[in-house]
Amino acid sequence: MKKLLLLGALFVSFPATSSPVDGPHVIALDRFQGKQFTVRAKVAGVERTMLFDTGEGVTMISPQIARDIGCRPWGNITGFRMAGERIDVPRCDNVAIELAGKRYIAPTTIVYDLAKVDTDAATLGGAVGLDLFAGHTITIRFATGDVIVETSASAAKRVRNATEVPIRLSRPSEGAALDVNIGVDTPRGRAWMELDSGNAGPTIFVSPQIAPLLGLRADTKEAQPVTATIAPGVTFAGKARVFPDMIMDGNIGMQLMGRRDLTLDLKTGRAWISVVR
Repeated sequence: MKKLLLLGALFVSFPATSSPVDGPHVIALDRFQGKQFTVRAKVAGVERTMLFDTGEGVTMISPQIARDIGCRPWGNITGFRMAGERIDVPRCDNVAIELAGKRYIAPTTIVYDLAKVDTDAATLGGAVGLDLFAGHTITIRFATGDVIVETSASAAKRVRNATEVPIRLSRPSEGAALDVNIGVDTPRGRAWMELDSGNAGPTIFVSPQIAPLLGLRADTKEAQPVTATIAPGVTFAGKARVFPDMIMDGNIGMQLMGRRDLTLDLKTGRAWISVVR
């Protein structure tokens, strides 16, 4: 699964569209291999299991799904893994994905066979990224196992007692994906770490350039204790590993999000965190 986890966090996308909803839309999360989160999705009338990964960037479909929807994968989407390794994959456009009875449209998907990196993943139909919810406000509650696509009213209520945290919406790969990066304060300024739920291990990842600013040694790959301030009242305390050749400031995942509700406004680029009581 290690290689599989590194597939995320690479791409970014055009706004997705969905059918209108009268109230908040709740999407249940399940588990794959005890770590990765999944959703039940219906594509081309067939129930599928797909990863849910905030670091995925561009929603991914399997070659089988591409055949089922009558798409002959074409063109090329280019992205880069955390250590700079280039990835080139073909695409299918305007893919309808039904989640918990509601239809969402992915303007661009990448087509990739996850079994190439993990044979156990052959049962998966791909991976849903944040790009599928572009333009929406969503709340991710990993502790209770659901994603809520908010209405304006429910979002306002949700963030009323939450703490706003700095984020950036990242759009590499010619705008074909959507990543969220959270701000982490350092003595020299604000660093930006990708929010990646695919990082379900015990450590966050930090680049060698940022490591000294967080009190970390850059000359070791061993896990080191770290404390990072994100916003007043929001502090991460745990372990970090310095990731050589990293092309981003850092990557933070379930270590931060596991016990916190995270509300993301994927239209205006704002976010709020609240601790699960």
